Amino acid sequence: MVDRLDLTTRTVAVSKALVNYYTRVRGHKLTEIIKSEDQKFIWETNVYWGKIKVTDQVTEYELWRVQSKTLIDRISLDLPPQIFETEGLWYQIPESIQRQCESNHFDLMGALHAIEHAAIGIFPLLVMADHNDVGGMSTNFHPQMGTAVVFIYDGIPGGVGLTRQAFVYAQRLFEYTLKVIRDCPCESGCPSCVQSPQCGSGNRPMDKKGAIFILERLKAHAERKCTDEISNQASDAQAGFQKKQQKTPVGASVQVSEDLQFGVLDLETQRSAAEVGGWHRADRMGISCGVLYDSKEDTFIEYLEDHIVRLIEDLQKVDLIVGFNIKRFDYLVLKGYSKFDFSTLNTLDILEDIHKHLGFRLSLAHLAQETLGATKQVDGLQALKWWKEGRIRDIVDYCKIDVQLTRDLYLFGRQNGYLIFSNRDQKRVRIPVNW
Repeated sequence: MVDRLDLTTRTVAVSKALVNYYTRVRGHKLTEIIKSEDQKFIWETNVYWGKIKVTDQVTEYELWRVQSKTLIDRISLDLPPQIFETEGLWYQIPESIQRQCESNHFDLMGALHAIEHAAIGIFPLLVMADHNDVGGMSTNFHPQMGTAVVFIYDGIPGGVGLTRQAFVYAQRLFEYTLKVIRDCPCESGCPSCVQSPQCGSGNRPMDKKGAIFILERLKAHAERKCTDEISNQASDAQAGFQKKQQKTPVGASVQVSEDLQFGVLDLETQRSAAEVGGWHRADRMGISCGVLYDSKEDTFIEYLEDHIVRLIEDLQKVDLIVGFNIKRFDYLVLKGYSKFDFSTLNTLDILEDIHKHLGFRLSLAHLAQETLGATKQVDGLQALKWWKEGRIRDIVDYCKIDVQLTRDLYLFGRQNGYLIFSNRDQKRVRIPVNW
């Protein structure tokens, strides 16, 4: 039994006792991506390896009766967090699959949690290590990645190369994880597939079927893409390799010519993500205004909510649409007004391209400040307040500034081949771009 804990001197006083219960710790973890060192594209998702910071906070412990396995009590704790830097790998779950998971009534967080546990459980199949040598964390929204992410990291501060070795065999990690979950005969998860005795949240939430759903969708998308590519190659050969127009793949850099007509788009909304139930429901946010810069006319075109049909028509007239988080936000907002397939538009999403290089997301304000020396005076939250106050002219002017900053970033990157950001050491570093 622990009689006394002294955090200052780091000493613990204990005494022998005979009890009929055992304890289990509860807590939560946070991860911060310090630097993405390597990445690859597997099963229709990005897999990264690099340096991360882990914050592990123990918040309570549970008392469980030995014989009956029943919960006796929960004891709250006030302990300092354990913070350490280590090496880890992480991979994203595309938003399209997240939406499919939720629309099929699976528990997204429980599914991610199950994938994390299963991946850690089969880790020794890839690397000569015990599964206790690695840790994990899963979240349905990581602020740096902007999407659902599963992390696996070396449990030793500084890292010892375990996840680096596993990163080499990342596709096997995916395959083994799916196999161990799908082949287990249990109904809702057990220690053989997705449950872990070391889990700080008591193996809750946990959705085995949701985990299978997500992994099978990731694999199916990749297999379908491969089949489509083979089919396209055969069609091209049969047609004498005639040139065909194809939409730009997600994450690919867009090559432009000097005389290319481009447009830069930004929208402001009537409601926040919190008001509509999350960013994945952006189609419910409503448009307060939109601004499109037309490079041919060198003009900023303004649109209110009743002008959206004209806006969508204008988008189809230019050769390239440039935006900042346009695919994950602006196009989703516009889907609330039209059934038009925005993926058919030739689009350069600056945030997506930056994310591809760094493995995490940066704000427009940060990039504008470091690259252009331009400072944003207000943000989207202020625009939402203005909407409630009926100050539409102020919103349009703010939106126009964001369009101008996005345009200038695009032109700077196109001319110089890079943008600039400030890293953790407050050093200004180039981000290579190929526009």
